[in-house]
Amino acid sequence: MKYQDSLQQASEKASQVKVFLQRVRLAAHPVNYAVCYEYISGHNAALCHIIEQKLAAQAPLDDFVMADLYSRFLTEHSPQQEQLLQDATGIATRVAAYTDVAAEQLEQYLQQLDGSVLQLQQHTVADPILRDIAQQIQQSSVQFQLSQQQIQQQLLTANQQSQQLRQELEQLKQQRLLDPLTGLYNRLAMQNQLDIWFTEQPERRIAAIAVDLDHFQRFNQEYGSAVGDVILSKVARKISSYVQSSGLPVRSGGEEFLILLPDVDLRSASEIAEQVRRGVEKLRFVSSRNKKTLPKITISLGVSVFQPSENWYQFLGRTAAVLSLAKQRGRNQVASETMLAS
Repeated sequence: MKYQDSLQQASEKASQVKVFLQRVRLAAHPVNYAVCYEYISGHNAALCHIIEQKLAAQAPLDDFVMADLYSRFLTEHSPQQEQLLQDATGIATRVAAYTDVAAEQLEQYLQQLDGSVLQLQQHTVADPILRDIAQQIQQSSVQFQLSQQQIQQQLLTANQQSQQLRQELEQLKQQRLLDPLTGLYNRLAMQNQLDIWFTEQPERRIAAIAVDLDHFQRFNQEYGSAVGDVILSKVARKISSYVQSSGLPVRSGGEEFLILLPDVDLRSASEIAEQVRRGVEKLRFVSSRNKKTLPKITISLGVSVFQPSENWYQFLGRTAAVLSLAKQRGRNQVASETMLAS
């Protein structure tokens, strides 16, 4: 927080933060407290806008969401780091372009020089003085070419290094868009992709499949979070395997995932969701410690399609409601938005 509150202001805001945390049923640990304090203060318009939209859509505010908001809006120097990354990528790209152009122009110059020396030799055969001058020029040309060959090699090396730097920068940028545990995309990547999709086509149809592991908290308590992380990672890979290159698999919560499918209708999305459910149900897990088979993991899924009349957080809230319906009906099944009205 870059502003200073008086003791009275801080005390008043602390009371409001406590009430807000109780309202949304969040623990008062430092990350949640910092995000809520920023929201109550109203200094960060982007953060406040996201929270207001989620509240209006009755979308859940859990620890995972709060950690994401903290990382995006409250981590120190994150805007500067983003700008630095973009600047470095631009510099590497320009260096690669400049070295390509320099190498090409140098090659052309050497070819012209060779041609000019050859013509000079052909026209100075009868004149000893001019012939000596032509030989001196030729010798100087050979020395120049040798030095320029070294420069060309240096340009080639610089080009290769700049290309490698660009690749490393792209990898770094990509890592910022991935969930470190599962390798799926994170919320920042989801928002970036949504902006692209809606910019390309404002009325675009996008289906969403919300996925939640059944009774996973109980599983974590019994077998430990380390085993739980392995399960999450393997389930995430299975989920991702059913998503085509045009879709986007996202880790949206602790044990929650979201599959976004552009240009897909409700029926097709429901069929994909059922394939995902069956695929996860077939997974088998064995403890590496005692080789015992662990309990079967199942998932519940909710499917809906975005409507232009709603904002994105209302849509996610409706998708979460469909997912809750699948849980209410016994879990390990797919529910679609058509079931909400029935």
